[in-house]
Amino acid sequence: MPQLRLRSLVITCVCAATALALCASVGSASSVTHSASLELATTNWSTTMTFPRFDSSLGCLDSICFNLNGHVQGTAKFESLDASPATVTMDLAATLTLQRPDGTTLVVTMPLASTSDDASAYDGTTDFAGTSGATYSSLSADKAEAACTSATADFTLFTGTGDIVLPVVATGTSTGSGAGNLILQFATDASAGASVTYYYSTCTVPSRPTTWGAVKTIYR
Repeated sequence: MPQLRLRSLVITCVCAATALALCASVGSASSVTHSASLELATTNWSTTMTFPRFDSSLGCLDSICFNLNGHVQGTAKFESLDASPATVTMDLAATLTLQRPDGTTLVVTMPLASTSDDASAYDGTTDFAGTSGATYSSLSADKAEAACTSATADFTLFTGTGDIVLPVVATGTSTGSGAGNLILQFATDASAGASVTYYYSTCTVPSRPTTWGAVKTIYR
């Protein structure tokens, strides 16, 4: 009976030590965020945003998250030249992409403002007005998207001293449809705001593992 108690005590101590080692390996999670923005400009444009790299003295990276907010605004016009009525739709849109320095995509957002009009047969005047046309002079829309990475290559890319410069591309993607004979005209501007958030925790050195083999030797 005393031997059973001893074995139980040893196993309990080993389990407790293992649990403490596991708990010690989990650090307190923290984050730091850096933001940048670009002013409104006519698409299609390509420029850059600059962000500080992650300071490895803070801890070890767990993930990096990117948030991209895209804004589109402008004018959309149509004139239906069809000989019969038609429902005409227009989409004032832009595709904004935040990229790595090598041009690969980090996150994409596509703000979109839509219209729909029941146009009559062509009224005889190409003025983007009347019964067969329309003009929208102040369309706008916003859309935000986010993406995260825990890839080792990205951790290496975004860690260190100084800044990292990320390309941003805005492409006008405005379209319209609804009539077989249709004149469309768009003026599309876009702006962007982005943030990079580094999620990190305390770096720890793994404790020396306790093996069951060491326990078994006691009873050999």
